[in-house]
Amino acid sequence: MSSAHNTTEHKNKVADTARENVRILGETTQDALRSGMTSASESARRFTDQVTQAYGFSGEKREELTHQTSQNLEMISEAGALLTRGFQDVSRAWFNLMQERLQKNLDGFNALARCRSVPDFLAVQSGLIRDNLEQTIESTRRIAEVSSEVASEAKQTMTALTKKARRAA
Repeated sequence: MSSAHNTTEHKNKVADTARENVRILGETTQDALRSGMTSASESARRFTDQVTQAYGFSGEKREELTHQTSQNLEMISEAGALLTRGFQDVSRAWFNLMQERLQKNLDGFNALARCRSVPDFLAVQSGLIRDNLEQTIESTRRIAEVSSEVASEAKQTMTALTKKARRAA
């Protein structure tokens, strides 16, 4: 079995493992968010019931308080869902960039192994250093871009939900 085949096989195993870890992390985050929101919803309902009983709210005031609490929980839930999706988007971008870096580094090591003279080795090595620096800058830019998109989407959604809640109030 050739060294290039072993390298490719190893790279594929690492990529599969990383992809599975990102998937599991996303599912775990979503499960935790759902569980937290269910718990928060139940706590808010109990709290609303206690407040309405303690302060003697009834009828319209009680419905208004319940409705407002429900809207607030909806906003919190939406924010959590946005952050979870954002985390997954950033994780996916990071994974793709790391996979690309791994492939380029493996290709670079293969190129170094094929060198037959010191000048060739130094030329390949300096090219690898330059490529890694460029890729680091591009990776940082891309992660910042994805993070900015997530933050912008979250802001727009939260603004829309806030306006909706104010109109309903």
